[in-house]
Amino acid sequence: MDKEIKIKKKSDEIPVEDLKELFSVINQEVPDLIRNLFTSLYSAETAEQYAKGIATIYKTLTEQGLPEEMVDKLTMKYANSMDILGKALQNIDIKKDKED
Repeated sequence: MDKEIKIKKKSDEIPVEDLKELFSVINQEVPDLIRNLFTSLYSAETAEQYAKGIATIYKTLTEQGLPEEMVDKLTMKYANSMDILGKALQNIDIKKDKED
């Protein structure tokens, strides 16, 4: 993201051409940013760490002598809390094709 946009203003209005250039850069950079974010969050290494975390919390709670029902419930809460991005994106309606 080494692109730099300079907007020259003569008044409180931003020229349309400058806005077009700004949105063009955003249109090019944002999809890559989102793709890279998903790749890093949902990689094989991340999945392995996620699974180890779930196994560790399950084992620790079980070793502490908690009732099985409570262990299951707490483990599920932990697992669900780890998918922060997925939960955040549930309420966003992203359409690949724009309707005219």
